[in-house]
Amino acid sequence: MAQCQGDLRGCDCGECVSAAIQVAEEKCRRSVSGQVYLDECFMSYTFYPDHGRQDPENESGFGKNTGRTVAIVLGGAAVLVFGFILFSRCGKKEDI
Repeated sequence: MAQCQGDLRGCDCGECVSAAIQVAEEKCRRSVSGQVYLDECFMSYTFYPDHGRQDPENESGFGKNTGRTVAIVLGGAAVLVFGFILFSRCGKKEDI
């Protein structure tokens, strides 16, 4: 989840959120949750592992972190898509 100040333009918000994600990647590498507060935006993430599921693959140790890896990859992909959309909008000039 990410949130920017109300008066922040879309492009600036995208840049702030990207910076917050970069800080989270550097400082919270192995954490299952994290929060990053910057001057103009806030970013938070939490990973909830599925403790109730019985999976023979997990009992053997193989695939033990598969769910977490998938969550990280999908979350990162979603952030990249979000950032790309925001930055592509920044590059377009409006006709007046």
